[in-house]
Amino acid sequence: MKFQNVHIAHDDEKDREKLLPLNNDDLKDEKDIASPSRPSFAFKCYVIASMTFIWTAYTLTIKYTRSSVEPEQMYSATTVVFCAEVLKLIITFAMFYKECNFNNAQFLEKVNQYFLNAPKELAKMSVPSFAYALQNNLDFVGLSNLDAGVYQVTTQLKVVSTALFMMLFLGRKFSARRWMAICLLMFGVAFVQMNNAPAAESKQSGEKAENYIIGLSAVLATCVTAGFAGVWFEKMLKDGGSTPFWIRNMQMYSCGVISASIACLVDYSRISEKGFFFGYTDKVYAVVILLGVGGLYISLVMRYLDNLYKSMASAVSIILVVVLSMLIFPDVFVGMYFVLGTMFVVLAVLLYNSVNE
Repeated sequence: MKFQNVHIAHDDEKDREKLLPLNNDDLKDEKDIASPSRPSFAFKCYVIASMTFIWTAYTLTIKYTRSSVEPEQMYSATTVVFCAEVLKLIITFAMFYKECNFNNAQFLEKVNQYFLNAPKELAKMSVPSFAYALQNNLDFVGLSNLDAGVYQVTTQLKVVSTALFMMLFLGRKFSARRWMAICLLMFGVAFVQMNNAPAAESKQSGEKAENYIIGLSAVLATCVTAGFAGVWFEKMLKDGGSTPFWIRNMQMYSCGVISASIACLVDYSRISEKGFFFGYTDKVYAVVILLGVGGLYISLVMRYLDNLYKSMASAVSIILVVVLSMLIFPDVFVGMYFVLGTMFVVLAVLLYNSVNE
């Protein structure tokens, strides 16, 4: 009877071994598959602050390079976007190589498994990639037919479209307090941009009124595509199963390179005539770096936070751009609307983060 008990205990031990990982690599794989832990408040502040700084620097650098150069000496925006997408893809490969502990065999194995031999997953990530490409083209249409102030105010509707798509795709439900924060955010940014209203009213309205419908339609379509692409990407990052985070980014940015290449083909005549890097200066290269790094921060927000945090950072960035523009560029007016809008945006950020959902 004693030996029988020992035998049964031995069998139980074998059964437990079958249920447990055999080595540390199995434990690591389980960690890769598991969803990320809840981010700390310090990490949230770091990501949002860094992304706000990058977007602010990017916007001001773009404005400077576009306003300080003659049109005939201007660089091609499509080539800048292409270079930024290539930079994102290179950084993504480097980060995943680091995640594999610089092990060539493990790196190649996982790239083959999750990237090269996963065409369906790549096709899924092509959806937000091409939606972003459409958004970029619609931005040019909107800005060509609307004042910058009207354009920036209207694009804040992407916060609402983002929330609606999150409810549709992610099954999210928002409390009344968060809906109030979203509304305050839109009103706040709208008040800030109303500083441009006096200048806009002084312009001629003939040809402008004729193109207003086209510009407004383009901006509204931009809000829809931005919300759709952002939430789709967030869903793929958070519900992507065992696909590693940086592999998802590889899929996204490889499709982004293709989308940017198509845009360059549309501008082929100008690029072939003047050259791919025509008009590039150190500030233009800075734009490429800021755009590339900023895209990676968006991925971090979508992975560890949610897409509405990105919208909040975007709103704060707009206010910083206006403040710094006073010191850098002439003819920038800040009045009561700006002060009131700033208060609304700060209150919206605090209100949104005061709810744990």
